[in-house]
Amino acid sequence: MNRAIRAAFDFARRLDKLPPSGVNPRAEVETMQKRRQRGFSLIELLIVVAIIGIIAAIAVPNLLRSQQAARETAAIKELQTLRDAEVLYSITKGKRKFTDLATLGSQGIIDSALASGNKGGYVFAATPVEGEGFASMFDATAKPGKSGTFGTGNRSYYTNETSVVYEADGDTPPSATPQDRIPKDGQPIQ
Repeated sequence: MNRAIRAAFDFARRLDKLPPSGVNPRAEVETMQKRRQRGFSLIELLIVVAIIGIIAAIAVPNLLRSQQAARETAAIKELQTLRDAEVLYSITKGKRKFTDLATLGSQGIIDSALASGNKGGYVFAATPVEGEGFASMFDATAKPGKSGTFGTGNRSYYTNETSVVYEADGDTPPSATPQDRIPKDGQPIQ
């Protein structure tokens, strides 16, 4: 064997990179070349892609449900903010009367995004309710911009001057009449 090759193998053995000297150096070189040339087979790549697909099929629906739950929670908080803003307006500027979203926004009581009626994938509305012989009232609602699996939410919300938030499944929020301020088509949030 060539002296240079033998010296290289001896050096590599001293660095613990090769097995003891009982191995044929030429066979070792060929084995190392084969290892370098070998890549992933098509079957191995397809198996990896299939596993990634299965993981994605499990994770994506959970991610969507988590996003919807976060948007629904934010809608409840914004509806509570809207309720508090209505009470604040009634006490300070409304002379015991309630108002709509645009007025609350123009007075600086709520932020401009909420005053526009669209925030966080939900559509908000606030309207004063007038009834002869009744005290001043208001209705405030939040409904998803789009409901369903890929929508922004699957629940709608309602509140009024009683300060209780009600929820209903779907994109139609609960509603109440001036005579009965408890909506029949919604459940109070506990």
